[in-house]
Amino acid sequence: MIRIIIADDQPIIRHGLRYVIGLDSELKLIEEAVDGIDLIDKMEQQSCDVILMDIRMPRMDGVEATLQAKKKYPDVKVLILTTFEDEEYIFHALENGADGYLLKDSDPDELIHAIKTIAKGGMLLHPRVTETVVSALRLNKGGIGADEPDVNPRETTENSGKRPEVLQELTSREFEIACMVMQGYTNREIASKVFVSEGTVKNHVTKILDKLGMENRKQLMVYMTKVMDN
Repeated sequence: MIRIIIADDQPIIRHGLRYVIGLDSELKLIEEAVDGIDLIDKMEQQSCDVILMDIRMPRMDGVEATLQAKKKYPDVKVLILTTFEDEEYIFHALENGADGYLLKDSDPDELIHAIKTIAKGGMLLHPRVTETVVSALRLNKGGIGADEPDVNPRETTENSGKRPEVLQELTSREFEIACMVMQGYTNREIASKVFVSEGTVKNHVTKILDKLGMENRKQLMVYMTKVMDN
């Protein structure tokens, strides 16, 4: 059972999320909070597995609440839910430890999938959010336009001249998978694209993180995007 706390100042949003959570027997809503301060108070009373976190809330917003929640309860997973695609919010939330970022216009099935994904230790970004992250990083690295096509991992792997020197330690398969992580693919999606098992992909990702001295996929995603756009 995945125990969930909702943090959102809008009653109608909390009602909608409550309904979606009730659609799946593996999910259980244990508490609702109206802002970040209320959330931290309620987390001290009940432990949870996943927080569904709004960005803009009074007293303490979702970005700061994510930071505080992760400091006190590092194992808790945070899924940011918002109508805003502003990269500033995205970056701050990810820097503060958010495990996923989903837009509020997503389908109920997408939300349920996202909750289960991050509860298992995965990371999930809405495709439009991934585009925003990549575009913003490109613009910050010398004015590369947001309309430039995404990196194709197979094309990049085949052309060794395009591989940054800092990534030469990776094998060809590891580099290919690292590029796919950068684009926001899950282990299952990567496995289906490169025709290996999900467990094999997980092992590759572990080796990649170890070689690059990183702790998680979020760090790898941001790092790869910056390096590939240099």
